[in-house]
Amino acid sequence: MPRRRSLITGSVLLGVVVLLLISSASAATREFLMVTGEWSWHAKKGEAEVVDRNRGQVDEIERYTFDPAFVVVNKGDTVILKIHVIKGSQHLVSVPAFGVSPTTIRRGEEKAIQFVADKAGIFEIRCDIHNSPASEGPMVGYIYVAGE
Repeated sequence: MPRRRSLITGSVLLGVVVLLLISSASAATREFLMVTGEWSWHAKKGEAEVVDRNRGQVDEIERYTFDPAFVVVNKGDTVILKIHVIKGSQHLVSVPAFGVSPTTIRRGEEKAIQFVADKAGIFEIRCDIHNSPASEGPMVGYIYVAGE
């Protein structure tokens, strides 16, 4: 029951945040710190292998991620994504929907990517290196732009 309660509380808080952003009438500058992460799983001795998408049975899986993987802004906001690479030797980050060309960020570096969210919808933040299961991807985050 406590887990269900925390899920409900989390959903309510997310709803409140979205409503607050949508109700904001004027454009603002919204800044987010994102870090790169890496999830990995290795089978223990005697543990069964698992199926990994196109690779079939494997005893090891790795995936790269953005954290947070989802941000919310309003249409017209200036968005600044400060991306700090912690895992992986480098990432090639782009936001194609807003014309953000791929930016190389190496391990230990933090770079800012800035754009105006000039259209509403859900859009990808992606790493163009880790873009398929064969390259531990897809490494993708999402931007929800509220508005009409």
